[in-house]
Amino acid sequence: MTKAMQRILYLLQKEFRQVFRDRAMLVIMFFVPVVQTVILGSVMTTDVKNVRLIIYDADRSFASREICRRFIHNPSFDFAGYAASPADIRESLDRWQAQIGIFIKANFGRDLERGLRPEVQLIADGLDGNTAGIALGYAQSILAAYGQEITVIQSATAPLVSETRLWYNLNLESKHYMVPGLIGLLATIVTMFLTSMGLVREKEIGTLEQLMVTPIRSLELIIGKVLPFLLIGFVEINVMLGVAFLVFKLKLAGSYFLFLLVSLLYFLTALGLGIFISTLAETQQQAMFIAWFFMIFLLLMSGFLTPIANMPPAWQKVTYLNPLRYYINLLREIFLKATPLKFLWNEIIPLAVFGLAILSASALKFHKRVS
Repeated sequence: MTKAMQRILYLLQKEFRQVFRDRAMLVIMFFVPVVQTVILGSVMTTDVKNVRLIIYDADRSFASREICRRFIHNPSFDFAGYAASPADIRESLDRWQAQIGIFIKANFGRDLERGLRPEVQLIADGLDGNTAGIALGYAQSILAAYGQEITVIQSATAPLVSETRLWYNLNLESKHYMVPGLIGLLATIVTMFLTSMGLVREKEIGTLEQLMVTPIRSLELIIGKVLPFLLIGFVEINVMLGVAFLVFKLKLAGSYFLFLLVSLLYFLTALGLGIFISTLAETQQQAMFIAWFFMIFLLLMSGFLTPIANMPPAWQKVTYLNPLRYYINLLREIFLKATPLKFLWNEIIPLAVFGLAILSASALKFHKRVS
């Protein structure tokens, strides 16, 4: 074994001893990610359920009662009652007693029997545009299904019927989409924060200067300081995978080794950012503040919360500078779709380039800073 390898191994032993002696660091590394995965994975959802519904049936025919029954027993809606008049629907929406109203016009059943176009008005509270849009989609699908059944009964030949087939997320549960992205987000927080704060802590207590007067070279110091957090990062994502499997009942559809490979490439970026932050900060508080600055940009421009396609065109181009964008896309492709490696190069190559470039530049800056 060369002297350089021995020095790196001694640094690794020192780092792991220092980490495991710090109880606060242990909580941040192992307890906090588990709690965050469970809580955020449960509450961060785009599913729309229990939409409060109010109905005014002006027809009171067999057909209108069947429509009401279908809405009342649909699990997406929470029936708030029947309105006494059309004005009651508006009043219920104003008072937050309902989020969507169904107004079945008079002569609905008669017009349906005559083959005319009976009218049903959908009234929604548009304050929350996402919920209103999805709820209206649910309501329109119920009406469309009922209209299709009536058409089949009344006509001798069946109309053209469309069949919907969902792949990868059969029940349209948002946890299948959110949890893989959450793993990428929490892995970023752990690796970037721990690396930056670990190096800055050496500055604060004065041991960094002591290390520099030893035979240890700058490159060996960087490897010895970064490698423990790289290993901890792999432990973290496996812990979060376990939470996804046990708590959320998810399955890793793709290759586990491909999952680890893309995680390794992304960790190069996160660790590089941690080193870069350590060169800018003199205290751990400063390091945490700067890390949050980078974290906000990485989060908002990654597509984790807001689909990139919904952003303005100019900002969509900016997202190509965000490594977390590629990592989250890769996690979702591997986790949900089992996409093979040959279809992922468009995401893997930029991620590798970012990782190597950021880590190399940050290591060079750190070398100049401590030299």
